[in-house]
Amino acid sequence: MKTRKILTLSALFFVVFMISFSLNSCKSGTKENKKEAREATKDLVGNIDKDVSEFVYPLPSAYEVTEMLNRIGIGYMLGTSNSVENASRYFTAKSKAYNIGVYGTDLSYASTYKMTQETMLYLEAINQLGTDLGISSIYNEDLLKSMERNVNNKDSLVEIISITIQDTYDYLNKNGKGDLSILMVAGGWVEGMYLTTNVSENYQNNPEIVKVIYAQKPSLASLLKIANERKENSEIQELIDELQPIKKAYDAVTSEKMTDEQVKTIATAVENLRNQIIS
Repeated sequence: MKTRKILTLSALFFVVFMISFSLNSCKSGTKENKKEAREATKDLVGNIDKDVSEFVYPLPSAYEVTEMLNRIGIGYMLGTSNSVENASRYFTAKSKAYNIGVYGTDLSYASTYKMTQETMLYLEAINQLGTDLGISSIYNEDLLKSMERNVNNKDSLVEIISITIQDTYDYLNKNGKGDLSILMVAGGWVEGMYLTTNVSENYQNNPEIVKVIYAQKPSLASLLKIANERKENSEIQELIDELQPIKKAYDAVTSEKMTDEQVKTIATAVENLRNQIIS
């Protein structure tokens, strides 16, 4: 059993949701916040010990990148995230898993900027998709009430979201749905990349955003690595194939001093895949 932790921001990475997405790296959280987060999630998934997770979320948390965007002065952009109205359009297990990841990242994005209404709407969208995947026990009324109580307390809210995303990943793996957990992780990563490349119309001229984009290269490698471990599943192989244009774009990048053309190529490849995932 691996001790739960929110993975630190290796190479500044982001993704999704985000999803997801783990207690030790929330440096700003108080003991009271962590107690509240644990209380919010206890008994939601049977007898899972909330202090340990057998399956640790494989990529850094979505919150870390959205918080980085916040720190470098990028404001919240309404309409950039996936619309919650799209949740009713996802009928297959594949599309639901992908978009739980997407909405998880959108949830982290909204909470980072204290967008109260959007935060609750994204939680409801995740709950809607999770019911058919057997994770409604996580996104239940207790969690909703806890988030409502803490919606204006950023530290507590980040704790709750981080634990919830970790629990979702852990639960899917423990219940024979590891393939869906990878799709969830991928959806969160792609959404994080999409947000990063779309939060500013002038991102090509913003060196800080360019650094964040460059920093996703090792995280993409990590995502492809875990996907390749399950490539015998046709849907995972499709994911690997769909990530290749992004990988190819990153392969041409050798330093964080990316050219406008390199940034644009990555952004376009990400947007194309993101459009497939949310459509």
